[in-house]
Amino acid sequence: MCFNNFLIRALSATVLAGLIASCGGGGGGSASAPPPPPTNILPVTVDLGPTDENGKSVNAANTLYTTVTVCQPGSSTNCTTIDHVLVDTGSTGLRLLSSQLPSSLALPNETTSTGLPVLNCVQFVDNSFMWGPVATADVVLAGNTASNVPIQVIGAPTYDSLSGTCQTGTPMNSIATLGAKGILGVGLFLQDCGSACAAPVSSINYYSGVYYTCTDARCSAATDLSVSASHQLQNPVSLFATNNNGLVVSLPSVASSATSITGSIYFGINTLSNNTLTRATLLPTDGYGNITTVFQGASTDNSYIDSGSNALYFNSSTIPLCAANSVATGFYCPNALTPLTAVLSVTPPTTTPASVAVPFSIDNAAGSSVFGGSGSWSVYPTLAAPSGAPTFGFAAAFDWGLPFFFGKHVAIGFEGHTSTLGSGTYFAF
Repeated sequence: MCFNNFLIRALSATVLAGLIASCGGGGGGSASAPPPPPTNILPVTVDLGPTDENGKSVNAANTLYTTVTVCQPGSSTNCTTIDHVLVDTGSTGLRLLSSQLPSSLALPNETTSTGLPVLNCVQFVDNSFMWGPVATADVVLAGNTASNVPIQVIGAPTYDSLSGTCQTGTPMNSIATLGAKGILGVGLFLQDCGSACAAPVSSINYYSGVYYTCTDARCSAATDLSVSASHQLQNPVSLFATNNNGLVVSLPSVASSATSITGSIYFGINTLSNNTLTRATLLPTDGYGNITTVFQGASTDNSYIDSGSNALYFNSSTIPLCAANSVATGFYCPNALTPLTAVLSVTPPTTTPASVAVPFSIDNAAGSSVFGGSGSWSVYPTLAAPSGAPTFGFAAAFDWGLPFFFGKHVAIGFEGHTSTLGSGTYFAF
C-alpha cells in the first residue's frame, strides 16, 4: 500500500457481474426456481470515503472500499459490520481501527506462552505506520466465513503508549489519518510476514519490527517477538472452505474523473464461471511478490500491482512535477494528457517467460480533470506520482496502483495455491 501524503482520497464501488441462470420448464408447465446467486462476489466501491471523527468527509481519491463483518470466534450473533474498509492487494491481513470495534464484541487477544499480548507493527514507505494488538475473530466477507483469524486492532488505547517502538512518523490510528476504517489485506501471501517472523528473534534481521510483546505484565516496554505462521495476520480469503486459491478484482473502465464507481471482487480463480479468466497474461512473481517493469529505458525489477495505492507511482526524469504550493504537491503535472507505455514481465530468478505491454495515460494532477476540478470527484484514472528514493534498503519501485485496475479483471494468485492459470504467487490480467 502506498499513499502520497496529500491524499487518502477515495472512490466508491459496488457490485459488477453475477451469474443469472435460465429457468427450465417442468411437467405441467410450471417453471423451476432459479438457482441462488453465487456467494463468491464481494461488492467494492471507490468513493469519497467515510466521515472522520469530526464528522468531515476524508475526501478520498482512488481508494477501493468494501464492507467487512467480524464476529467473536464461534458466534454468529455477536458481530459488527464495518463499511469503508480499504481493499489492499499489496498487503496481507485484516486491520481494523479500535474505535470501530464495540466493547461488547470482546475479541480475545492473542498471547504468548506466558500470557503476554502479541503486538503487530506495519510500516509504510511514506513514513506512516499502524500499531496495535493481535486479536482473533471470525471474518465474514459476502457471506463467506474465515474462522479464528488473527487480525490487528489499530490504535488500541491500552498499548498506544508503546507505538514509538513501531516507528516514528504518522500513526494511522484514526479515520482522519487512514482515510478508512481499516485495511483488508488480500495480497499474494498467506501471512503478513511468514517464515521470516517465525524464525528466532536473533535471526529475524530485516523483519524485526513486525511482531512484539510486552516485557512485563504492566506493558512498560515492548520487545521483538517470534510468531509462528499460523498466529500471524492471515489472508482471510485463503481460509475460506472453497474459492480460496486467489481472487479477481473487476472494475469498470473510467474515461475521465468521476464521482464514484462500483465493482466486484470474485473469490477464487477459474473455479466458477464468474471468476474465469481467458486469454490472460500470467506473470509469476519472485519471492517478494515482485515483477519487472521496463519504462523509458529503465528496468525496475521490484514492481508490483497494488489496489491499496491510489496512483501510479514511478520515477521519471522527463515528466514535470506539480508546483510545491499547488493542490497536487507531490504528483506529476504534465502540460497535457500524456499517453505512455510500459512493459511488464517476470523478475529473475522466475523462469517462466512472459511479458505484456501496458498502455496508460497521466494528466496534470492540478488541472481541471483531476484535483483542480469538481470537489465531488473521487475517481482519477490519470493520477501519477514519483515513487521516490529507495526505501527500507530496496530500490525505488514501479507501483501499479488503483488506476491500473480500471477496465481490467486482475487476478491475484495466492502463495501455495494453484489454478488452471498456474501456481501462486502470480498476477494475471
